[in-house]
Amino acid sequence: MHKWILYISLFVSQFSFGQNLLRVHDIHYRNQIQSPYVMSDNQSVHSSVKPIINSAPLNLTDKKDLAFKRSFIITSSATVDSSKLYNFRLYPLVDINGGIELGQNSIPKITAGAGFGLNYSKRKFYLTFKMLPYYKIDGVLGDSIQSNYNMDFGTNRAIANNIFYRGEFLMAYRPNRFFTFLGGYGKNFFGEGYRSMLLSDNIGAHPFFKIETSFGSIKYVNLYNFWRDNSTDPFDRSQDIPKFNATHYLSWNIIQGLNLSVFETVNFRTKDTLVNRGFDFNYINPVVFYRPVEYGLGSADNVLLGMNASYKLNRHHNIYTQFILDEFLLSEIQAQSRWWANKYAWQLGYKSDEFFKENLYFQIELNGARPFTYSHKSSAHAYGHMNAAAAHPLGANFMELLQITSYSFGDHRITNKITFASFGTDIDSLTSYGQDIFKSYSNRPGDFDQMMYQGNRNNVLNETFIYEYALIPSIDMYLTAAYNLRVANNEYNTKIYNSFQIGIRSRIWNVYNDF
Repeated sequence: MHKWILYISLFVSQFSFGQNLLRVHDIHYRNQIQSPYVMSDNQSVHSSVKPIINSAPLNLTDKKDLAFKRSFIITSSATVDSSKLYNFRLYPLVDINGGIELGQNSIPKITAGAGFGLNYSKRKFYLTFKMLPYYKIDGVLGDSIQSNYNMDFGTNRAIANNIFYRGEFLMAYRPNRFFTFLGGYGKNFFGEGYRSMLLSDNIGAHPFFKIETSFGSIKYVNLYNFWRDNSTDPFDRSQDIPKFNATHYLSWNIIQGLNLSVFETVNFRTKDTLVNRGFDFNYINPVVFYRPVEYGLGSADNVLLGMNASYKLNRHHNIYTQFILDEFLLSEIQAQSRWWANKYAWQLGYKSDEFFKENLYFQIELNGARPFTYSHKSSAHAYGHMNAAAAHPLGANFMELLQITSYSFGDHRITNKITFASFGTDIDSLTSYGQDIFKSYSNRPGDFDQMMYQGNRNNVLNETFIYEYALIPSIDMYLTAAYNLRVANNEYNTKIYNSFQIGIRSRIWNVYNDF
C-alpha cells in the first residue's frame, strides 16, 4: 500500500519539478500565439530563434486532458531527484478534414491522416518523434504559384514517399547553460513574424543539425540543413538533386526588449556535371564568413546576408523588421537603373497578444521581395527545398500585406486572417520574370528596368475565418471549422473561390495556403 502511495506522489511531483525538464516548443504559429516565450522581453530569451528550447513545466491540469490521458495517452514520470527526473508520453495525432471548394468547378477538399507522437524529456535531454502520413485531395489553383504540383508531396507522390513530409524526429541535448545541440528531421524558423524573409517553415521537414551557444544576452546559432531539389521531375524521387545549406545567426538582446540579429547563409549542391563535392567542410567552421570562403573556393554557391530586429514595448507589444540582401551594386542603386541583380527582401510588422483586451491577439505585417531574390543560375542553388521557397511562400517579385486577429475564450478560439498580395508570374516557360526562384536568372528579360510585379501581374485577396475548439489542449488536438474566400485577379480574368472545411486536427505543423 505504501509503495503505491509513493508511486502516486512521484507522479504528482512532475508538476513541481517540471521546470528541470528540457523541452522543445513547436514552431506552429498558433502555438506561438499562446507561448509566453514569444512575447517575453527577458534578455535571456531569444524569441526569433525557433523552435524555442527551454526548461519548462508540463501543463496537464485541464480536466479534459486528464480524462483523455487516462484512456489514450501513456505517461510516465519519476523521481523527486531533479537529476533523474524524466517524463515520457505517447499520444495520437490526427488530421481528418473534409470540405468543398466552390469556384468555376466544385472540388472536394479532403485530408485524411492518423499517426502518433512520442515525447521523452530529462533535465538535459529531449526527444520527440511525430509521424502523420496522410492522403490529400485538393484544388490546385492555376492562377497562382499553387500550380506547382510538387509543393505538397501529398498531392503528387505515393504515400510511401511522403510519409515523413509532415513528420518530425528531434533530439536536443544541453550539457550546460552555454551549449544546446539539436538535430534530427524537422524545421527551423528565424524571425518574429508570421512569415520570415530569412528562413521559414514553409518548406517540408528535412534532416538538420543545430548548435545554439548562449552567453549572457547573446545567442549564436550554427545550422546545417540537408535539402533536395526536385525541379527535374516532381513525381520521380530518383531525380531529386541533393544540396546543403549552412547558416549562421547571431542574436543580441542589447537592452531589455531590444534585439538585433545578423544572418548569413549559403546553399551549395553536392555534385554537378564536373565533380562530386559532397558536403563542403569549408562551410562547417562555426565563425567563418561565408562570402570570403565562397570567393576563395572559386565556387558559384548562393550566399545571402540578412538582419532581424525587434523592439518589445513591453511583454504584450512587439515591433519587428527583417531585411535580406542577395546581391547588389551601389552604383546601380544610385543610378536608379533597376538593375536585375539588386536583389533584396524586407519585412515590417507589429504584433500584440493583448490588443486593448486580454486574450485578443492582433498582428499586421508587410512583406516584399525584388525580382530574382533567392534565385541562382541553377535550381539546385536556389534558396529552397523540394520546390518550396525557404523564406516566403511566394518566392520573389511580390508585395504582401497581412493582418491577423485572434480571440480566445475558454476552450474556444476565433481567428480571422486577411492577406493581400501582388506578384508577377512568368508569361511563358522560357523566360524568368523573377518570381519563381527555381528558374535560372540567366533567362531574365534584360539587365535593367526590372520592375516589381513584372510579368503577368496577379492580385490575390485571401480571407480565412477559423473556429477552433480545444478537444485535448495538452496534445494540441482541436476541432476546427474554416471558411476561406479567395479572389484572384489578373489582366485576363477574375476568379472567386469559396471554401468550407470541418474536421479534427493536431495543430503541430503550419500548412500555408494563404497566397
